[in-house]
Amino acid sequence: MAIEKIATEDDTNVPHVLKIWIALYRSSPKVYLPGTDIDFGFSLRCAIPLSVSRIIFRHALYYFGWDQSNDTIYASGCITGICHSSLLVPGLLAMLLSQKYVPSAKLQGSPQWYQDAMHALLGFCTGYMIYDSFMGFIIEVWQPGRGPVLSSDDWMYLGHHILTSLYMTSTRWVKAGHISAMVLMFFGELSNPFMNLKLILERALEQDCCKDVTWLPTLFVCNEQVFSICYIICRVFAASFVFPHLTYDLLIRGKRNAPMWLILCWLILCYGVQFGSIPMIYTSIDTVKNGPLMSSAGAHGEL
Repeated sequence: MAIEKIATEDDTNVPHVLKIWIALYRSSPKVYLPGTDIDFGFSLRCAIPLSVSRIIFRHALYYFGWDQSNDTIYASGCITGICHSSLLVPGLLAMLLSQKYVPSAKLQGSPQWYQDAMHALLGFCTGYMIYDSFMGFIIEVWQPGRGPVLSSDDWMYLGHHILTSLYMTSTRWVKAGHISAMVLMFFGELSNPFMNLKLILERALEQDCCKDVTWLPTLFVCNEQVFSICYIICRVFAASFVFPHLTYDLLIRGKRNAPMWLILCWLILCYGVQFGSIPMIYTSIDTVKNGPLMSSAGAHGEL
């Protein structure tokens, strides 16, 4: 019904990949954050199927012979992460190509379908952050009598989830800067399926049930190369163009659309994530320089 409604609007150029997002958002009952017109209910509803998927993937791995260890729990989260990125990236690309690229642009004046799609995509990503924080940093690390026990890496990822959610939610609050959030999300999520597959394969190679899968080390090496190349493209080459332009646009034109204190917070978050990726950039460059033959030496097997 909601999809039919889209077709009757004045805008007939709605990208097909966005129609399902728009329909889902419009059909979802609204639950607004207090004092705002930001629908938070869609994010909560997205967190539920993501949580269920993680549990299903975990038991599927048990069924295929994985042991009941933290590695299996971690791998099930990685599979859900692949699903999240694979759903999100096509929608983000369609959004970035459908309107003029101005990172600080105001939402006002955009077609209604575009506004709904933006809320759906940012709400879905926020829902992922909620789900991953709840499952990964509460449920799966809960120790009786102590509560959730987090490592230093857990606290870092939890902080990332909170700050990323605040970035996305604040652009929806001021109704500007959403394009800056989407372009950062796009290049951040583009390499994510390959990264998560790499993490899954690392753990699969340690599982007894996978010891006799002769092609698994080859798949690991090939995926590691693909991930490294994709990561370098996103975090080095694309970032060299995206970050200077985004910074200029937010500081010069953005001050007309959002408070300067908020713009500065956005930029701190942007550059914080970028600088935080430097160690992985160096690792990816070394992986590509060494090539697949060198990488195979550490892949728990021979090509």
